[in-house]
Amino acid sequence: MVKGKSYLELTVEFLEKIEKEQAENFKKAGQVIGDVLMKDQLLHVVGTGGHTDLPAYDMFYRAGGLVPINYIIPIGALYGASGATHGMRIERCPDYMNRVVDYYGVEKGDVAIIFNNIGVNAATIDAILECKKKGAYTIGVGGSPWQKEIPHDHFTRHPSRKNMMELVDLFIDDYNPVGDSVMEIDGFDRPFAPISAMTDGYIVRRMEIETIKYMVSKGVTPKVWMSANCVGGDQANAQYVKEYFHRIKNL
Repeated sequence: MVKGKSYLELTVEFLEKIEKEQAENFKKAGQVIGDVLMKDQLLHVVGTGGHTDLPAYDMFYRAGGLVPINYIIPIGALYGASGATHGMRIERCPDYMNRVVDYYGVEKGDVAIIFNNIGVNAATIDAILECKKKGAYTIGVGGSPWQKEIPHDHFTRHPSRKNMMELVDLFIDDYNPVGDSVMEIDGFDRPFAPISAMTDGYIVRRMEIETIKYMVSKGVTPKVWMSANCVGGDQANAQYVKEYFHRIKNL
């Protein structure tokens, strides 16, 4: 939390830190995802409750984004779908998200990206454990500050008391601060202006970029959606819709 800096300045600082310290992880993610997509398997993306669903949603059926994305939707934990306080209850409920992952058909050899800034709650840990149980390579995107600072016995933690960064095969740190908000001003008693939408949106694009660059370097043409609002967009996308309509549940 900072006084005296603009939100723009803070956002730039976060993004520069992420780029500097996570660049190699972006490349690693691109290689892992690219290798899986070149084997005609799927990339699963899931945000495990609340606003952490936004980066997962932003990867699905997105103009300029990868096609073989299976968007795993935790309906019960989405604030906009089930009610905000209802969703918060569900994301803290053990033995829910593992069942959702199972329903969406994660398979051995797939890749799954799990987004959750906090990285300790029941939905997040259950999703990771279920993906690993299925034999998928797991990438976690979350904030190390939360995982380090939330008390081991805090009620929001998964019963295992595990952290995302301890369990996933590859951890990408968004450095999300405890509370998410990054600004303070005199005369107001609490921090405000969450940063996670900015940081995680950037991380999503960087993983996609590295995947596409890697696939092209291997002589493979990545499957990427065109905007349906461009001339020829519907025609270009039709082949992908036909190919994946029965493989991706929400397509």
